[in-house]
Amino acid sequence: MARKFSDLHCHNHMRAHFHMQQKRKKFERKGEFTPWTVIASNRKGYLKGKMGAAYSQADLVKAWNGNVRLTFNSLYPLERQFVRGLDKLNTTDLLHILIGTTTSHHLPLRDLIQVFYMRIPKVAVDHFQSIDYDYWESLQHEKDFVLIDSGVTIKKNEIHTSGVIRRIFENEFKRSKAFKKELIAERARYFIPKTRDELIKSLKDDKEITMILTIEGAHSLGSDRATVAELSRRVKYLKEEWEAPVFFITFAHHFNNRLCGHAHSIPDKGKILLNQSRNLNKGFNEKGRRIARELLGLNKNLERDPKFGYRILLDVKHMSAQSRKDYYEEIVLPCLMNGDQIPVIASHCGYSGIEKLQDLINNYDLEKDDYTDPKTNKFNAWNINVCDEDIEVILKTGGIFGLSFDQRILGITKKDKDSPRNGIQLLWENIEGIVKGVYSNKNLSEDQKFQIWKSMTIGTDFEGLIDPTDFYPTALEFEIFANNLVFEIDQARKKSNTKYLEHLQSREDCEKLVDDFCFNNAEAFAVRNFPIP
Repeated sequence: MARKFSDLHCHNHMRAHFHMQQKRKKFERKGEFTPWTVIASNRKGYLKGKMGAAYSQADLVKAWNGNVRLTFNSLYPLERQFVRGLDKLNTTDLLHILIGTTTSHHLPLRDLIQVFYMRIPKVAVDHFQSIDYDYWESLQHEKDFVLIDSGVTIKKNEIHTSGVIRRIFENEFKRSKAFKKELIAERARYFIPKTRDELIKSLKDDKEITMILTIEGAHSLGSDRATVAELSRRVKYLKEEWEAPVFFITFAHHFNNRLCGHAHSIPDKGKILLNQSRNLNKGFNEKGRRIARELLGLNKNLERDPKFGYRILLDVKHMSAQSRKDYYEEIVLPCLMNGDQIPVIASHCGYSGIEKLQDLINNYDLEKDDYTDPKTNKFNAWNINVCDEDIEVILKTGGIFGLSFDQRILGITKKDKDSPRNGIQLLWENIEGIVKGVYSNKNLSEDQKFQIWKSMTIGTDFEGLIDPTDFYPTALEFEIFANNLVFEIDQARKKSNTKYLEHLQSREDCEKLVDDFCFNNAEAFAVRNFPIP
């Protein structure tokens, strides 16, 4: 039986939606307006494992052919800061001033970056830059787009190559024959469940992808413009009017959502084009606390209240360490004390190698490029990554951790970017680092410590324009990754008699552990926590 895979955080539809949303009627006439349509991309970038900007990492065709059978597909209205120039150039460096000025959205170079590097059509870029671009409205369009073919078995997907020159040099027919797994899915199907019974039935059917809807960023509610009362109404609308439930929302993202502080996420070079300083590394404000409670179905007294509907879980990825500290201390742990377990999700993270949230907070000013943990110098110690305290709360609440496939997040620095470490070793180091931290944590029982093996899964962040670890740039390489991980764990158990590996007595035990990591843990978590509208 072929190994199945899940992905706790990816964007299966995003490239197609970005490309077609502004010219819907044109693509509908051609029969291409569907999440199954593959937007032809830069194959050289894929083969070299470059940053996933100009090539697809997890479109539905790659997911289908990579045997991904459970996907937590994240809806994401693009934050306008990605396509607009800086409000203010915070530099005295002449080169940086030149780059920052010439890439303003008022000048064509900014558009060229998006169009040719990310292959987003200029009409879409213009829309994202305009004052008419509204996150909440965009979220509705995106939801409608992913629902189009839910439950429909397609005979074969379409391929779209934009531009006359590209169509000449990137012949669709020849490419689809030569690279079938990358471009063609036949008799394929995905299904978005509306109820837990539908979820369980879909998960048993290996002939379809079970797609669970999630949202990346509370800015999607329109928090940049809407009042808190309007945001509250929109949360209610999600729960009562959407055809399928939202499983979780990644509450923060790269820029100020006016609800809680976000973690530092953009490398030093990126600051030339992007400014995330507003509300960076801050905590929750009162408006954010209210919206967080209402998403979770809680009233002011942290009691479940039917008027707030079903529970949409919060994903703490991109929350600053201070925001996570606020969330745990003010909502999660008090509710746990009262018998209400709110599972904490960290959907696409790396391990920081740091013990406490307060340590991450104290180290904010150290977060320069290539900043790693002082103990091992292995892990990216920015506060965007989880520490031992985060994992402790995840275990105590029955939550889940998703391992990102972004090499920078996992701890690759300039000096080891081209080293053998940039592959399975890097991914295993992050998994093992988390497990070691758990087994040395005196606040956890032995049962809770062992539970870490049931609380981790894949959370790639594919189609989030990440720079993937070597050898695993897309969902098509998941099987290679799994086999490599089995080998690494098997070698580790043979070389040591550490307590956290003592339950592994054979290679078969290692294979079962990897099966859990690749699919079973995410499946069990979904079934256990799927909302009942």
